[in-house]
Amino acid sequence: MHEHDARILRGAVAATAALAPPAVALGALAAGARGALGAGLGVLLAAAFFSVTVVVVDAAGRVSADLILPAALATYALKLTALGIGLYLLGGTTAFDRRAFALAVVAGTLVYLVAEVRLAMRARIPAVVGPQEER
Repeated sequence: MHEHDARILRGAVAATAALAPPAVALGALAAGARGALGAGLGVLLAAAFFSVTVVVVDAAGRVSADLILPAALATYALKLTALGIGLYLLGGTTAFDRRAFALAVVAGTLVYLVAEVRLAMRARIPAVVGPQEER
């Protein structure tokens, strides 16, 4: 993984991880231990969902630049399928509060994406790579 990609990934995951304590605390206030567990799982899911794509696309890019888009699309399709199946199977669960889980997923997604975009904009990575600069 290129250093700038790793820095962006670490920064986005760190920003999302910083969201976890307040999310868990709010979940606990709203729904007790079940709310805290739901919020913690939601933040974890958001960070994992987006981090997997970055890692897979980077690995595909090291093999061939032509594989980046297919890898991104395949990863997205597999993640959404797995997420849909998982949410369907957990539909009637009482192990954690689903509302706290859902709100934490949304908050985690927003924090991750904002941090990733902000860090990518500051990285000043060239948008066009000439033939002599290819991976």
